[in-house]
Amino acid sequence: MQKPAIYVLIICTVLISEAAQAELIMHTHGHITVAPYIHGFNKSEGLYPGYRSEYISNVDFFNIIAFVFNSLLGTTTMITQQDKTGMKMDRIRYTLTPGFRFESSSWLIKGALHHECIHMINRPEIKGSIWWNSFQVGVGSKGSYYLYLPAQYITKNNTFINKWDAQLNVGYYIPAKNTLLSGQNHEYQYELFSLIRYHLGAFRKWVFFCSLRQHVWTVIDKSPEHQVNITVNAFRKGTINFAQIVL
Repeated sequence: MQKPAIYVLIICTVLISEAAQAELIMHTHGHITVAPYIHGFNKSEGLYPGYRSEYISNVDFFNIIAFVFNSLLGTTTMITQQDKTGMKMDRIRYTLTPGFRFESSSWLIKGALHHECIHMINRPEIKGSIWWNSFQVGVGSKGSYYLYLPAQYITKNNTFINKWDAQLNVGYYIPAKNTLLSGQNHEYQYELFSLIRYHLGAFRKWVFFCSLRQHVWTVIDKSPEHQVNITVNAFRKGTINFAQIVL
């Protein structure tokens, strides 16, 4: 037997052995948000959004060695401002992302195949919907992820925390060729997105922190698109879940 075949056999044997020892987790976590837009959209563009509703669900399926394999399912619905005819749906975005993470005591590494699709509602889709697949990888401290956010505060009360958390992620978009793998009607090539979170403190049942998010996309003609979000967050903690107010 040639050496490459021996190496492949050894690797497969190790993977099968570890898979037999995999632990089934089936742990679900996520969040639901409803937000009104105050400004930022050009009203001359027709169905400009007035509200946004978002649902995100993460499921940890199983772990092998120190790797946790999971999936993210999410929807974001854009709703127009109310007028005499009532509210109308503007567009809806679907997200389906199988992935994994590798954890240490204070930080983690994530990888994913990110699928995203945007459908217009109450307006025609001349060329069809917009959707894409991208490969993403990132690293960050645990406190920068929603999975570990409540754990930062469960045991803290009436204290000034003064702590920073951050994460950095990069992604590569499969070129749009109107196939099942590549996607259609998008011009993205690369992305770089990050989060910096400052934990202010916990006072009685209320917790306060600030976040800075940046997302940069590169399109086919090499021009960038840049998005910046700055939020002030307050949430009321419970035993497991929390309710949050974001400005």
